Amino acid sequence: MWSGIPRATAQEWADHHQMQTLTTAMGPLMIHDHPNCLYSSKSKLKWSKYMQGASALFAYHIALEGDTVTVLTPPPPERFNPFGETNYQAIEEPILKGRAGASSVSQIELVHPTVTGAQDFHYQFWPVDEADDWDSRFGNLAPQQQNWRHPRKKRWKL
Repeated sequence: MWSGIPRATAQEWADHHQMQTLTTAMGPLMIHDHPNCLYSSKSKLKWSKYMQGASALFAYHIALEGDTVTVLTPPPPERFNPFGETNYQAIEEPILKGRAGASSVSQIELVHPTVTGAQDFHYQFWPVDEADDWDSRFGNLAPQQQNWRHPRKKRWKL
């Protein structure tokens, strides 16, 4: 899973580490010019809702089958969108933590692939946030300039 970094960066990291992203799992359903992809037949809003549903199903699958999930984010201090409401924050994370009635993963770990030299450093984020492990190894980096989106309207919460 990923949040707050470019999709291409997340996909490249996942491919290099033999891990799946939602894009990997969906295969041709995510390739906009593929005949099985519904992108061209949906409005932007309907495509967004479709992707939110796919995100929820992917998170449920991970929660039922997985033990540890890796989330790729920008480094501390601002690892997640401060306004919330990203697909990861509003949909996937609550499912992974078992707040939506399904099983939960045993732990969520973070990796910050946009930091040179840190692409393979994992630390636990949940159930215990061990960001101190990051700080002791990489120090408190100057915050990267993020262009976080403000949510347009409230999404459904799990």
